Amino acid sequence: GQETGGGGLPIRPRPTPHAPRPHAGFTLVELMVVSALLMIVGGGLLTTFISGQPSYLSADAYVQVQQEARRAFDNMVRELREAGNVSPANVDTNRLNFQIALGYNTAVTCPNAICWGSEDAAKPWVHYATIGTGNAAQLIRWINTNPAAAWTGGTPCTAANSCRVLANHVESAGFNYSGSGTKVVTVTLQIRYRSPLLPAGSQSTPALT
Repeated sequence: GQETGGGGLPIRPRPTPHAPRPHAGFTLVELMVVSALLMIVGGGLLTTFISGQPSYLSADAYVQVQQEARRAFDNMVRELREAGNVSPANVDTNRLNFQIALGYNTAVTCPNAICWGSEDAAKPWVHYATIGTGNAAQLIRWINTNPAAAWTGGTPCTAANSCRVLANHVESAGFNYSGSGTKVVTVTLQIRYRSPLLPAGSQSTPALT
């Protein structure tokens, strides 16, 4: 029979406490498998990044040279449409010299006529030319008193020496004037950016006219 306590009620035995479960964890094999998978995934990502980097750099360089050429042409076309006093004597293959229209009958020297010059009355001639070599080559615009002046301001081209950069990384720039009949200025420009990180060593535009 069962033991009874006071009052004849049976006494239930106390439950035996469960033994504590051991702490769960990874085995050495599981850790090795996970490490191998992580190395494979990481290696794939690294390979993808390395193989895609040249394409990214080429695309970025292509956009850069296109922007440089577009900026130069936008500035020159807008200004040359208002240009005058251009003659073969003031044009060579690397430099263009001209004046821009300042207004009509605005000075004593141009009564009842178009006044020609530049933004500075003391330097009435505008010039385009290239300076520098390689990635440092630039197409610049400056003003001078001499209608056939060559650039002598040194580098860099800044507002302090009446100079402004029209384009960087200039491979070549040429100018041609059709003459007083048609009065057409033809500008040929090529931009080239050089870098050892590029697949071909450089990225360039075609010769743009």
